Amino acid sequence: MAEIWYLSLSEESDASSEPSYERSLIESIDLLELTPDDWNSPLDSDPELKTGNPLVDGSGYVYVFLKVHEDEVRSYGDEAWKPGWYKSSITIVGLEKKIRKKPK
Repeated sequence: MAEIWYLSLSEESDASSEPSYERSLIESIDLLELTPDDWNSPLDSDPELKTGNPLVDGSGYVYVFLKVHEDEVRSYGDEAWKPGWYKSSITIVGLEKKIRKKPK
């Protein structure tokens, strides 16, 4: 399963956290409106949260990330996707609304 994480700019690492949701890669791609171009970093490193904009980086903004493991990518079968962290442009509020609307 792919893991959906809420990560704030103040977090150093995901090590002390747990994912907010776990979904299949195909469902996660739809929920988070992701493309392969949204890849952010490999699994063995923390995702890049800083934007380079001091006003945004000082805000504590929270991002929605998808953590995808090798086995999930293999089972999906699309070579454009690779293991790692994907950064979504959707907000937490937007994602929560979409999850509430989708039947389980």
